[in-house]
Order: sequence, then C-alpha cells, then structure tokens
Amino acid sequence: MKERLKNVPKQPGVYMFKDSEGRVVYVGKAVVLRNRLRSYFQAPDRLHPKVRAMMNRVTDFDYIVTAAEVEALILENNLIKEYRPRYNIDLRDDKTYPYLKISLGDKYPRMYITREKKDHSSRYFGPYTDVTSLRETLKLLTGIFPLRVCRVFRQRPRPCLNHDIKRCLAPCTGNVSVEEYSAMVNALLKFMEGDIKTLVNQLEAEMKEAAADLEFEKAARLRDQISNIHKINEKQNINFEKPYNLDMVAVIQGEKTALGLLFKIRAGKIVDRYASWLNQAMDEGEEELIQYFLQHYYDENQDIPHDILLNRLPAHIQLVEQWLKEKTGRTVRLGIPHRGDKKKMFNMLEENARILYQEKIARDEKGTESLIKLSRALKLEEIPRRIECYDISHLSGEETAASMVVFTDGFPDKKAYRRFKMKKDQNDDYASLAETLKRRFDEARRGNMAFLPEPDLILIDGGLGQVNAAAGILHEVQADIPLFSLAKKQEEIYRPGSSAPIRLHRNDEGLKLLQRLRDEAHRFAIEYNRSRRQKKLRGSTLDHIPGVGTQRKKALLAHFGSAVQVKEASLEELQAVPGISLTLARNIYQHLRKNNTVTD
Repeated sequence: MKERLKNVPKQPGVYMFKDSEGRVVYVGKAVVLRNRLRSYFQAPDRLHPKVRAMMNRVTDFDYIVTAAEVEALILENNLIKEYRPRYNIDLRDDKTYPYLKISLGDKYPRMYITREKKDHSSRYFGPYTDVTSLRETLKLLTGIFPLRVCRVFRQRPRPCLNHDIKRCLAPCTGNVSVEEYSAMVNALLKFMEGDIKTLVNQLEAEMKEAAADLEFEKAARLRDQISNIHKINEKQNINFEKPYNLDMVAVIQGEKTALGLLFKIRAGKIVDRYASWLNQAMDEGEEELIQYFLQHYYDENQDIPHDILLNRLPAHIQLVEQWLKEKTGRTVRLGIPHRGDKKKMFNMLEENARILYQEKIARDEKGTESLIKLSRALKLEEIPRRIECYDISHLSGEETAASMVVFTDGFPDKKAYRRFKMKKDQNDDYASLAETLKRRFDEARRGNMAFLPEPDLILIDGGLGQVNAAAGILHEVQADIPLFSLAKKQEEIYRPGSSAPIRLHRNDEGLKLLQRLRDEAHRFAIEYNRSRRQKKLRGSTLDHIPGVGTQRKKALLAHFGSAVQVKEASLEELQAVPGISLTLARNIYQHLRKNNTVTD
C-alpha cells in the first residue's frame, strides 16, 4: 500500500479503506488525496488509538478523483450511505420518518404521507417525527386545500364522497380546470413554506374577484379556506415576533454518542422538530459531527431555508455552504446566534437537546445494568450488547414461520428484526429452528455482516430440547456464540448439554430482560404466522385457475365486480371479457363449477 501511495494524485477526491475480505471499513474525503492518505501510514504510536485499530484491519484502499472539493463532499456522503462503513459516523433515526409528499409530476397532484424513496418531480415536507400528528395535519390540510386523495386518477361520471364533504375539487369529473387546480396546489406550497401572509392576501383578492363576478360558490370556498388558515395559524403559540424562516440545529456530544436536534421555524413559528443519534466511530469533534448531521439531513430534505443557526460551526463551513448553494441555487448562510430573540429561541432548543440526551443516558444506564446482571448470572465472558431471540409459530403445521428479534444494549432494535417463512409447512419445531438458524448465518456469511453482525448471545424460546437442537446447528455453522433457552412454564434457563436449569429470582433484572426478549419474539412470530394465514384466506378462487394470471384476474374482476359474479357468468359473458379466449372462458367456466366455494 505504501508503494501505491507514490502514484496517488495530488487532487481532491474520496478514498475508501478495505479489510481482508474486501469490505469497505472507512470512507473519507480529501483536498489533496496523496497527503491525506499518507497521514494514515506512519508510526502506530503517532496515530489515535481508534485510527490505529482501524489501520490494523486495512489491507487495501481505493480512491476516486473529483474536480472539486464540494464534489468529494457529495461523493463521500453517497458512498457512506452505500457501504455503511464500520469506522464512519453512524446516524441512527431508529426508524424511517415519514414525509408529506405533493406529487407535482401529476397533472392533478395529490397530497399524501409517504416513507418511500424520493423522486425528483415531487415536493417533500418533513421528515416528521410524530406520525399521528402528521395524519391530523394531513386531515386539516385536505380540509383547507381539497386536492384529490385517490391513488389512481380516472375520469368518472360523478364525483365521490370526498367532493360531497368538500375535501376534493373532483378533477376526475372535469368540475375544475387545470389552472384553478394548479392555483390550489401553489397555495398549499406557500402555506407549507410558511408564507402565510402572502397566501392570505392572495386568497382575499381572489375571493373579492369571485364575488364581483357573481361566482358565489367559489367565493364562499375561498372565505372558508382563509378562515381555516387563520385558525391553524393561531394554534401555534411558540413563535418569534418577526416572521423568520430558518432552521436551528444543536449537537450535544457525549463519550460515544451525540444527539443532533433541529427546530424548523417557518413564518416565525416552530412547525416541526427532528432528532437523530450519531454514533461516533473515531472520537470526532462537535465540528465534524454537526457537519455530518447537516450533510445527511439536507441531502434528504428539499425544504432548505436561507439561514441555518448552529451551536457549533461545521469543520468545513465554506464547503458546506457551497454544497447547499449548489442544491438550492441560492446562498444559504450558516451562523451562531449571539443575542436577541434568535438567541432566546436557540437556548430553548439547546435545553430540549440536553433533556433528550439525559433521558437517553438514563435509559442506557438502566439497560447496561440489566446486561451486567445477566452476564454475571449466566457467567458470560463479555456483556451481551447484541442479543438475538428466536421463536417458531404455526397452526398445526400450517404457514410455519420463525422470528428473530434483536435487543441492542438492552432495548429492542426493530430495524434488525427478521422473519422467516419455512420452505415447507411442518409441525416440527426442531426442524424449523434448524432451518432458521442456518439461513440466518448463511445470509451473514454471504456478505451481509454489516446488517447481520454476530450476536453476543442467542436465546431460544423453549426448554432443554430446543437449546440442544440449536447448539447442534451453531456447531454445524461454526458459530461460537453463548446459547441459552427460556422455558415459559417455570421461567427456567437452560444451557446446551446440561439438564440442570438456571433459576433466577422473579424480580431479577437479567431475567426480566430475557422475558422481554422471549415475549417479543413470540409476538413477532405469531403476528407473521397470522398474517400469512389471513392472506391465504383472502386469496381469490381465480388464483387457482390455470391460464388466469394477474392481468386476466384483474380484467375479470373489473368486468364483473367480484369472483362470485364471475362464477355466475355464462360462457358467452366470460368470452366477452378482453383477453379471454373461448378456450380460456370454457376452462374458467368448468373450473368454477367444480368448486362449491368461491372467494373474492
């Protein structure tokens, strides 16, 4: 690698360190690639301990040259998302937050909640941390801005119920022109951007014009719209005296994790907040953490104001400002508030961040205490930070399913949960458990270890038989991991090869942790088994007719309305459906009459 350094260019770019298995363990950017890479290849005692630990794993590196440093910033961000390297800062949201999407690419755009990957033609507002509140917001907005809500736009002879209750302009019936509908969409965008004063002035002018033209129905709708906007505006009490449009960001740093908290302020009011935890990999400073937070938040968020106030300036402030300018097409200023009402509001943001951070520390300490007690009780060599628990669920062998739930640092890590459908239905828990564990470790060894790291402890829902069966599988896949089972009747803990159970006091924190794991795995497995059985029951009789695929099934149901009506149809009526030949119509006719039960 040192020989390769001689050929690395003195240009901006991104570099990637790889381990012996070719996995990317670190991604970084540099103004001068050769100088930055050389800084890693020096005497080990001169390196930071975490950098030294990383370099002990590095066996190769790659780099990509860019034309400018801001391009390197963008590329670094993309590669971190792609590879999720072990030694880069990890931003954890605990879940994918929803956005409010306005589908501007449609002729008649609609507004709805989504967690999907963003496209380039729509506008997204968010992310929002409270889904329930977002649903209430959507309900209020559709009352003020009655855009269509139907997923598929089709011309109709008469409007649906949403039009009758004044929650849709019914473009499907031609009741509204494209221009009038577009005006409603633009009004919604202004409202979401916080430009309420301009919006109200515009609506009032339109209302007066409609009244002068004797369009009283339109004028009344605009009057109600203005009234509802005022009502929503009055509900927001925490505000500035001036109608500022800005974001405020504070990062609170601890020993291993940091918290990033953002307040979104539009028209002088706090309209949303966003929080994320950042796992520090290399003892990064607050300047690096806040830069990482800004890069990742605004890369996913199109709603970028002119001003962003921070408690620390990012490590490369000019580079970040240039990147934001390229994203927005205008200047975005980063700064620290020092006085006045902005400083007062920022103090409130920092107080909120401190409270959130203290809550997490207290929660983590409680989780760590339980793990320490558990490791002592089970005589483990290390504290089990990651615990996986498995359970099998079926109904007399039908739709056999397995669950894998994961607790990290003593709490559910739902992003890491897995569900397994057995390749064949079987009333054999041992065989199902064996298949599940083999598939879990096979998946990890096929290169998915970033998403399925080896656990520190495995728990099985069951007794001695289950834990012995699982031990055989772990030996087969060469996984040397502490393994136990928890039997529900007496809450006894079993280890492989020992018939003597471990009994803990019912108030023991370690036992309570295992019980939470076992119960969660049981719930998750039953939920999956039940959903599969219900899906099977919901299956249409048409699914089992040879020659009737998805498209022909849709055509039949669209033509007749239900599978029951398909069965009642004559041979001639079946043949009249587009795409149904005489031979297929005869096949459908005969098949449905052989079956007494027909389901839709």
